[in-house]
Amino acid sequence: MSCFEIIINCLTALGALATAGTFIYVIKSQKGTQKQIDSLSQMATTFARQYEMARIQAGNTIYPKIQLTLKHDAMWGMKIAVKNLSYPVEIYRIIVNTGQHHSDITIKPKDNYIVIRQGETKAVLPGEMVRHPLYIYSASIRLFMVTPFDEAYEVRYAVSNEQETYQSEAIPILYREEDHENGIEPTITAKEYSIHGNIPGTVEDNFPEISRDSDNV
Repeated sequence: MSCFEIIINCLTALGALATAGTFIYVIKSQKGTQKQIDSLSQMATTFARQYEMARIQAGNTIYPKIQLTLKHDAMWGMKIAVKNLSYPVEIYRIIVNTGQHHSDITIKPKDNYIVIRQGETKAVLPGEMVRHPLYIYSASIRLFMVTPFDEAYEVRYAVSNEQETYQSEAIPILYREEDHENGIEPTITAKEYSIHGNIPGTVEDNFPEISRDSDNV
């Protein structure tokens, strides 16, 4: 059992014992099936809230612990080695910026997310998803993932020309249940453009402040 699981289990168990005792006393004193059903429903809601509070009280130990390493792949250029040091996560979106190129890759549905179990290291090839090589030079990466607790996080990674690397901690982001549905046609979509040109839209579309300044002149 991981340190994360021990912390959550202990905090949850203490609160659950006290709450369960209170609810059992109330339910035994009630007469009528509907009242007992209502009390059981309220008990379930209370347990769910206690669990969430326990996760918050556990602090940043509840965040997924991901370690990224960039390596070279002979066919697809960039290979992201993702080592998972905590509970299972599922990657659903990858944004890659290099010196010349931008790729925003989204995987659907949830059944097709890249699953990385606790203690596992998995190679992710964004170039294979977009069907052309993506190179490591001056690369920055943003990985978006969900957890078994219906939470979403982002991890950022960058490497400089001198091969110095930076990686952020897991950053909590908005989780929207409708964005992580199953049962739809499997797809991998990619929005791409060259950083040195061919950016979709006009200058005014991408830099509206320029247009406003020109109007004032």
